[in-house]
Amino acid sequence: MDQAIEKLLEAADTFTITTIGSDGFPHAIAVSKPIERHGGFHRFKFYLNGEGQTVENIRHNRQGTLFCYDAAAHESLALKGYFFVEELDEYGKLAAQLNEFQQQLNYQHPVLVVFQTLKVKHFHELQTEFTEIEAID
Repeated sequence: MDQAIEKLLEAADTFTITTIGSDGFPHAIAVSKPIERHGGFHRFKFYLNGEGQTVENIRHNRQGTLFCYDAAAHESLALKGYFFVEELDEYGKLAAQLNEFQQQLNYQHPVLVVFQTLKVKHFHELQTEFTEIEAID
């Protein structure tokens, strides 16, 4: 399963981050590819607005999901896990990793949002596979 997931993650241009708002309802946003990935599909880092609703939700409830898909291959990946917010010490070092769109966002308070995967739901070849992840450091 890991090779198929890796291929999908490399091909995906857009991801959906879903957090839980203070009203208890899901809050979903579309974001660019992760700035960094560690452990294949275990940990992701995304560039976000530190003053936005998504970061506010994470500060109150770290639970959430990450989703991406390949429409042509009829393949999707839904990850359940926890989010963390990393404050940026120096934007200059990160700027080189941002795509053109991200650089134009010009956030006043940019942050990195880290997603730690707990469960994986991978749909491909007309089948769904589930995997529980052991925490990694």
